[in-house]
Amino acid sequence: MITSGMLVLSLAACSSAKTVDTKESASPSPTAATAQNTAEPKKAPVKIKYATYRVGTHVSAAAEKKILDEFKKKYNGEIDLQVEEIPGDQAYVDKIKVLAASSDLPDVVEGKNGLNDLLIKGNLATPLNEYLEADTSWKDEVGSDAIKSNSRDGKVWSIANGAQLIGYFYNKELFDKAGVKPAATWDEFIANLDKIKTTTGVAPMAMMTGENAWTTNLLLGAIVGTSGDAGNKFMNTPFPKSFEAPEFIEGLKKIQTILQKYTTKDALGAGYANAANNFLQGKAAIIANGPWMISDFSDKTKALEGFDSKVGVAMYPNSGMFSSFEVGYMLTAKNKETKDAAIKLLKFLTNAHAQQINLELSSTMPLTANVKPSDEFKQKNPLFMASVELGGQAKSKFANLDSINFANVTDAWKTFYPELNFNKATAEEIAKKLSAIAEKNK
Repeated sequence: MITSGMLVLSLAACSSAKTVDTKESASPSPTAATAQNTAEPKKAPVKIKYATYRVGTHVSAAAEKKILDEFKKKYNGEIDLQVEEIPGDQAYVDKIKVLAASSDLPDVVEGKNGLNDLLIKGNLATPLNEYLEADTSWKDEVGSDAIKSNSRDGKVWSIANGAQLIGYFYNKELFDKAGVKPAATWDEFIANLDKIKTTTGVAPMAMMTGENAWTTNLLLGAIVGTSGDAGNKFMNTPFPKSFEAPEFIEGLKKIQTILQKYTTKDALGAGYANAANNFLQGKAAIIANGPWMISDFSDKTKALEGFDSKVGVAMYPNSGMFSSFEVGYMLTAKNKETKDAAIKLLKFLTNAHAQQINLELSSTMPLTANVKPSDEFKQKNPLFMASVELGGQAKSKFANLDSINFANVTDAWKTFYPELNFNKATAEEIAKKLSAIAEKNK
């Protein structure tokens, strides 16, 4: 019995010693282990790509930077926004076309200069209807008119970040010297150009035929849009297939005269930067462009000293102004994760807050009347407010050629305007060529 008792004690002692040793080398307690196993690993931010031409000296660069900086701050740790800067509007369009061909687009793309049509036909964009319906606050901030303007067959393909209300700017000093004032008719407009040329020695019009021929096409669109009911209907109808209407041909003839007699020597093949510089440096008396250019007038790195005080704004002859919406941004992300992140960026670029920033920093018209300029902005930007007032007075309103044309038609202007200028093709022949190009679209 004594021996048995000693054996039990010995075994107990050994057992106790083993337990101590085991505790020293064991894994954490079941509770700790469970906590470690169930802890969620930190999710990596979703990467989305965005390309922008609003950089460097672009008039909207400051507004774009502020909006993107605020987006990055708000979604820090959730979304990794990778921004590619592409200086130059046309360089942006060309780059997006290349990326579209290889199906390697950024996740949000601006559909300018025919890109909208290109991406829709290529099945590279996602309609935005469900996102608008799911976020009624954002839908209200965008407004029904802007939504309708970028819809096709009931599908909303893009959202604008601003409206367009465009007349033309003129150098009051040169107008006074020539003894002219903003013309009421197109015949008077042409006569004014002749007076400016002969009395001041300065080119009357700042024009360009390169890139998308923006300033030249604004003038053409205004001539057509104010020519009567038929011309106005043409300029308010998306994707025309025929350009052989009398109103359009007459517009081309007037542009031919202006190119040959009343613009700068570098207009043929020039880009927007050339046309803008000619106006800002007092080398041209008139430029057709929108309110976003206003900030350039007081920019000493771009314009002559005190140039802003010399600029006036006018509607086009026959009481016309462009009144439409930007083509805006498209959702081009491919999978659900990137789409969910990219739509947050698209909303951030177009909501009421972004519209306010674009208004205050780049004089961009907001999408609805709910976004209003501050009193300080009104005082500092009389030209902008004058544009708004003229917009309310205009009897003829219309969209611009960039927004209504097919992408391949937009690309054709840089070839056809030189032909028109050098009399290698008549206005009728140019109209016929444009129709042939438009007809290639299904």
